[in-house]
Amino acid sequence: MKAKHFILILSLVLFSSCIVKSLKPFYLKEHIKFNKNLVGNWTTGKSSTWEIVSFKEAWKKENKDNSEISEEEKKAYKTYKDSYFITYTSSEKEAMFIAMPFMVGEHLFLDFTPFEYQSEDLNSLAAQHLLKTHSAAFVDFQDDGSVKLRWLDESVVSKLIDENKIRIKHEITGIDEDFVLTATSEELYRFLEKFMTPSIENKWDKDSTKTLKPVNAQP
Repeated sequence: MKAKHFILILSLVLFSSCIVKSLKPFYLKEHIKFNKNLVGNWTTGKSSTWEIVSFKEAWKKENKDNSEISEEEKKAYKTYKDSYFITYTSSEKEAMFIAMPFMVGEHLFLDFTPFEYQSEDLNSLAAQHLLKTHSAAFVDFQDDGSVKLRWLDESVVSKLIDENKIRIKHEITGIDEDFVLTATSEELYRFLEKFMTPSIENKWDKDSTKTLKPVNAQP
């Protein structure tokens, strides 16, 4: 679990539609809250699996000899100790993420950051041009034991901004004209508080939702 392995962008891995990306985390430290109900093995289809473990457990497994831990790694542990380490595999391609759980009122969210991504086509120079952006997913527990992860969708947020229903600092940048939030974490958190109010309708685009089912669930 080395810091140098952080690469790539979440939206390229999970979706055909565009999720909202941010330069800064969506959460504030005082709202971080670990939920053990997310830990486990999940599936979103025949060829897609999710392994969700606590960052602490993943860290202990990776760093059994504490004498070899660098100051940089100790700092990383302190920052992410209350998060999850997620391994997402789709069509035999594996990607790893750090997901920080935090509460927005009574709603649980995850702040996703890419940790490692496997790609034979990505060379070292291209990798250095990629930013480690953040995304926010609402955790929606279902009565049947499944969990819906609902990401903020770019088309939804862009429309709200255009209609002056919500304000948030952002830029359209790059060759692909990517929509990227540039607000501070404090501003992003207030944005989520506003976004989750009943006054904002049609929040969730179906293309930006993943339904996780327990691997051992009965059909």
